Amino acid sequence: MSEQERILVCVSASPTNADVIRRAAALSDAMGAELIAVYVEDVELRDEAQAQAVHDHLSLAEKHGAMLTTIYGNDPATAIAEYARVSGITKIVLGKSPGRRTRDTLMARLNELAPNLEIIIIPNRLTANANPSRLFRFLGRERFSFGNLAKTALILAACTGMGFLFSGIGLAITNVVLIYILGVMGVALTTTGYVYSLLSSFFSVVVFNFFFTEPFYSLRSSPDYLATFAVMFTAALLSSSLTSRIKAQSIQTANKAYQTEVLLSTSQLLQKAEDRRAILEVVQRQLSRLLEHSVLCYDSNLDAPALCAIEQDGGFEGIDLAGERRVARWVLGNAKHAGRTTRMFPEAQCLYMAVRSEGRVWAVIGIRADNSPPIDEYRKNLMISILDECALAVEKDHMTREKQRMEENARQESLRANLLRSISHDLRTPLTSISGNAAILMENQGQLSKASLKRLYTSIYDDAIWLNGLVENLLTITRTENGTMKLNPQTELVADTVEEALRHIDRDAAHKQIMRDLPEEMLLARMDAGLIVQVLVNLLNNAVKYTPEGARIIVGVRREDDRAMIWVEDDGQGVLPGDEDRVFDMFYTGVKRSPDSRRGIGLGLALCKSIVQAHGGEIGVENIEPHGARFWFTLPIVEVEGYEQ
Repeated sequence: MSEQERILVCVSASPTNADVIRRAAALSDAMGAELIAVYVEDVELRDEAQAQAVHDHLSLAEKHGAMLTTIYGNDPATAIAEYARVSGITKIVLGKSPGRRTRDTLMARLNELAPNLEIIIIPNRLTANANPSRLFRFLGRERFSFGNLAKTALILAACTGMGFLFSGIGLAITNVVLIYILGVMGVALTTTGYVYSLLSSFFSVVVFNFFFTEPFYSLRSSPDYLATFAVMFTAALLSSSLTSRIKAQSIQTANKAYQTEVLLSTSQLLQKAEDRRAILEVVQRQLSRLLEHSVLCYDSNLDAPALCAIEQDGGFEGIDLAGERRVARWVLGNAKHAGRTTRMFPEAQCLYMAVRSEGRVWAVIGIRADNSPPIDEYRKNLMISILDECALAVEKDHMTREKQRMEENARQESLRANLLRSISHDLRTPLTSISGNAAILMENQGQLSKASLKRLYTSIYDDAIWLNGLVENLLTITRTENGTMKLNPQTELVADTVEEALRHIDRDAAHKQIMRDLPEEMLLARMDAGLIVQVLVNLLNNAVKYTPEGARIIVGVRREDDRAMIWVEDDGQGVLPGDEDRVFDMFYTGVKRSPDSRRGIGLGLALCKSIVQAHGGEIGVENIEPHGARFWFTLPIVEVEGYEQ
């Protein structure tokens, strides 16, 4: 088969329906098809026996691996045909009962409404005597209640009292008839079951005949009233029937409104969830609120489940979660529900449902079902809808994260490519210089003066130091971009960190005027001293590189509220107007140098920005008058009282 077959089996309260469900399940197993059990909820109210029969048949279908669905409508054929059309159903399985035309009519309507569907009729295995007449079935379904009988009697008594009042003031007898019709409608609204409406319709005619027709207080009456009685009984019966139907429709409308509210609130909460764990937590809370059962959730790795326990069913006390895990593992591997009320692992204490989409199981939800009232079909359908919403949300989150991962990989590849392009020239120049100077030393060592030897050694040393600084920056910026740089913050003296940085700056700093502007108070800050020293070294070396010989460079520290501000100031050319933010971008170099000289590749300031921001600080630059630039950054201060020697 190119697509998986989907078989629909119709569920009803008929005693033959259990056999229909079993044979439909056998057919789906033989074909490897998906089985869907559909119950058409009519607006007609059902009694407890009929409701229990439907519940038993739906439970039987669920045990055979069927997906349960309840649809609503007065016309079962139209509802089933429309559901089959939108759900991709390929086959419909119906049962046939002898002596009834209901299934034949349903089959004819389905053939008319959905001619492309294959309809399979399961013959009835019960004898005709097993099917009682409609009247006896109706009477068998009705259950008399003292409360409902009392309501009926009180309403008829009130109508009789109103009738005496109307007669006493001389109103026409037709007004009394209307009072009784109104009373029958009240009975239909306040009681459950058609029998009370039928009884009230009958007794309203009897009471009216006894009290308000001549001869009074007698059931004998003039033949002229027979038509009145017939019309009165018919009108009362029809009005009670319509009232009962309207009441049933209002209940159904309320259920649909509640379903819409639950699904809408779930959808809104899922949209606000930030990751898979938050999505599953939302679904747990919503299911626990809807079902009034404790709910647990296994992620796809089957780690310790997240629990959402409630008092109504005792939470998860006394449940062997380790033993239950095997059921969750089976659901994860087979993408089907299992556990309590199903054929697979029925001894389990929870019902396990798969959160799945596109054939992949993202999580397993478990609902405690061993000591709680059974979940009715209405709430079960809501539960399935919520799980479908959850699966879509988890899949969307997964796709979003995959897209972010791919974008991050692409960015990393772009970073690597830019690094290779940027360092290709910058490495070639010092390496060529080192190799050339080394060749001169090897070939002409005995012929060179001490001054020439010193100049060559110094050049090799400077090139090696520059290469070492470049490699250090490359390694640090790579760790920063990959998210693998880990801080080791300690409480340090800011002044000591500045002095340490001054001991590691470029040798060309000897030709500059390095000045300090340090406060008298002792400032402590939380920092990774090695990384902050690297920041200061980069800033100082930039000042050394871009200022003329003899220029003044000031490194200073001052307190600003709860921050320590550290700055490096020079009297060079300053930053080009408009480049105050761009100078901290990777691979940006603001001053062009001659092609044959060493130049930066635009990593130093970008690295400084990453390190400072990782410490929770800020970094910036500003031009100063009359010329020059001041680079600054901040670090959180630690109060002296909290410092321990």
